[in-house]
Amino acid sequence: MDVALLQSFIQLVNPSLGIAMVVLALLLVFYPRRRSTATLEVTQLYAYPIKGIRGTALQKACIGRYGLVGDRTFCLQKVHRNGSNKTHKTMLAGLDLQLALFRAAIRYDERSANETGEVVVTWDGRSTQLDTTHEIRFPLNPPTDSLDEMEIDLHGSSTKAYDMGDDLSKWFADRLGFEARLVYIGECSRAVLGSLAPHGQKGLQKSSGLVGQLQAMLPFNQYPAERLVFADIAHYLVVTEESNNHVTSLLTDGYTMDITKFRPNIVVKGASGPFVEDFWGELTFDGNIRMPLTANCHRCQSITVDFNTGKPATDDRGTVWKKLNKTRRVDKGAKYSPVFGRYGYCFGSSVGKTIVVGQEARVTRVNRERTIFDWPGLAVYGVKK
Repeated sequence: MDVALLQSFIQLVNPSLGIAMVVLALLLVFYPRRRSTATLEVTQLYAYPIKGIRGTALQKACIGRYGLVGDRTFCLQKVHRNGSNKTHKTMLAGLDLQLALFRAAIRYDERSANETGEVVVTWDGRSTQLDTTHEIRFPLNPPTDSLDEMEIDLHGSSTKAYDMGDDLSKWFADRLGFEARLVYIGECSRAVLGSLAPHGQKGLQKSSGLVGQLQAMLPFNQYPAERLVFADIAHYLVVTEESNNHVTSLLTDGYTMDITKFRPNIVVKGASGPFVEDFWGELTFDGNIRMPLTANCHRCQSITVDFNTGKPATDDRGTVWKKLNKTRRVDKGAKYSPVFGRYGYCFGSSVGKTIVVGQEARVTRVNRERTIFDWPGLAVYGVKK
């Protein structure tokens, strides 16, 4: 913290607030932080331009305001009709397993610093009742002036979004077998609920103890509260190869766990063992890219899908959720579901930087206890009934 700036500000505020800021500055300098000595390496990067659909592997990616640039800015809405009434519901990988038959890649325009490009969607289903057009393309950042607006709800957090039109929506609907709309979020965003946002009021109080509580008392925050596009509840999902290898060890008949079924953004290796990431509070990637990790990811049924059928796998891979659920129900806030991976956010000077495969990272904060999931209404999401 800039001491001169702090002193100048104190002169403009009442004495009690000035004292609080001095205490806060001292705490930020001297407050002990538990760190891990492990050096991690980024081994895989993924972006998912359309929520719920299989994504694309990247060698490098740009850190955006709401996650990797191009990640989950589109989603599919299932249309429900009751007479003249029409409602929409966001399609989710864990509830709509047939989404696994689609894959979406991003073809970035290298001349524009990864801000523009196109989305290429391929369909891996095979039905003689449909035409042979198994691929469609559309802009990564389409203009919204001529698009109809929609109100979208995702896990209780709503946003305005834009209907991409009949042609694209019909392409998806024909293959899904029911009416659906492709939707783009544009410049809109959703609120982070609970205490997951590092710079939200509840997040400051929860994540940093006394330091966070003092920050929350001040009339300003250095950074605004984080927001989301169509990612479920965070900017990033980080998983480790060590934990995925453990899941593979649970499977029989020589099967391996496909790490992409966990839908990570960032895969790292170098952890001291499986699931030590449960306690990670922050990663810092080379280039001073800070990523607070604020919540566990409790898993839904999407990890059981067979990518060839869009249905639960009929072999041992279809039992992976049940196998994990025997030992990985470790989050008191989602006590009926297994945990795999950590949710994270980036902010401030990290935005605009690039993360690449092979980049090193360090665990710069380790929590003494596991975080407790508190997004309202999602405690039992994904539980097999």
